[in-house]
Amino acid sequence: MEFFKKGKTKDIYKLENGDLLLRFKDTVTGHAEGQTDPGGNKVVGEIAGVGSNALRVTSYYFELLNKKGVPTHFVSSDVSKNEMVVKHATHFGKGLEFIVRYIATGSFLKRFGLYCKDGDIMSPPVYEVTLKDDDHDDPPVTIDICESLKLVTREQYHFLKSQTLDICNLIKDDLAKKGIVLYDIKTEFGYVDGKIVLIDEISAGNMRAFKDGKKLDYDTLSKLIIE
Repeated sequence: MEFFKKGKTKDIYKLENGDLLLRFKDTVTGHAEGQTDPGGNKVVGEIAGVGSNALRVTSYYFELLNKKGVPTHFVSSDVSKNEMVVKHATHFGKGLEFIVRYIATGSFLKRFGLYCKDGDIMSPPVYEVTLKDDDHDDPPVTIDICESLKLVTREQYHFLKSQTLDICNLIKDDLAKKGIVLYDIKTEFGYVDGKIVLIDEISAGNMRAFKDGKKLDYDTLSKLIIE
């Protein structure tokens, strides 16, 4: 096993067969002022058990999606070691993030607060693509920008929109069965053997959710999903 890359919430190792091993850490992301937020790009601290919970939730959803016929890079996981094995994926450019917003909150309000207020239902849900660029706060990109920068083709953009909405709606419905309201969620895709698949993770660290009108923190949301 060879060290490959250090990430904010995971360290990555390359295995002899070409797969990658992701080792989940207890770091949490947020903003400069230290507040945890799945939409943040900075590591703002550590919370014991966050890595284990992220892996449990990610394994739960990848296994669920695989059963539904949704292609992912997931191979296996070992919760006792906080490790997940995945297929080595290639990013679009230097990385894109695909976001679905069901209810207005967070950074969306900062941009569009003139037209909506916190808690407004987005109908239809808002689909956004952003660059994976922490230094510039993950700027949003349009279909024209994606095409001009040779990140994805128009055909791929529309496919990714459909795939993202299908996946996020499935997760939203699963959370609703647990009494949880999904506000927004961030996903990533990449190429594995020339095929576009869901990659990275699906956990409390990349979604905002509420229950009984209260925002759920990392630990509480994770436990509600996997209990």
